[in-house]
Amino acid sequence: MCIELFSLRDKVALVTGAGKGLGKSMALALAESGAHVAVVSRTRSDIETTAQEIQESGVKSMSIVADVTKQDDVARMVEKVLGELKTIDILVNNVGTYVFGHCLESSLEDWHKMLEVNLTSTYLCSKAVGKHMAERQRGKIINVSSALGVFGAGGSTAYCASKGGVIQLTRALAIEWAKYNIMVNSIAPYSMETEMTKTMLEDEKIKKAIISKIPLKRIGKPSDLSGVVVFLASKASDYITGQVIFVDGGFSVQ
Repeated sequence: MCIELFSLRDKVALVTGAGKGLGKSMALALAESGAHVAVVSRTRSDIETTAQEIQESGVKSMSIVADVTKQDDVARMVEKVLGELKTIDILVNNVGTYVFGHCLESSLEDWHKMLEVNLTSTYLCSKAVGKHMAERQRGKIINVSSALGVFGAGGSTAYCASKGGVIQLTRALAIEWAKYNIMVNSIAPYSMETEMTKTMLEDEKIKKAIISKIPLKRIGKPSDLSGVVVFLASKASDYITGQVIFVDGGFSVQ
């Protein structure tokens, strides 16, 4: 019976930024747990590959090209998913970007880019999908934030602000939408091996400095989020909302 709590059989999930990295890994984990998954990215080739791999798990999948920082794109995305898969039970807001920069040296353009990609996209997708979930009186929303959204870091001013915003948005929506039986939670990774961090982690000095802050002494892998996203999407987390779960190798406890 306990295993059934984690089953996502015949649920429908929508995962943004699912062409590669963390989003792809989470989309595949949801599919392996039985969910039908719609994957979204701006790059068609990436999400078509992800969608094909999802189908190999024996569930339905669909790929959607969209820029989730644009309200019209988000509206079309939700319409397409509802048209083909009929409902959305789970939303994973994973789209994100990072631009290194100290506050005094960074540009307003970089500031706006990080807010739009990391925070505005989460707001727009949550609002569009949340309306559908509120009508059905149930749903799970999982926002990918960052440990740096809580603890901060030099050279990451805009990133920290945007991810901190994701965490506060998560908490506010959890309170607002509890009456609709919608649970809203956040996953907060620290450093992860992805395409976005590849160049940075190739610098051994930087990699060593990052690992020195992690008690488990390794960089995270996209697969490290698999169990957490399935847990938050499933019945096993039905009494959990407004929470931030750190997946950071112990970085946050120091």
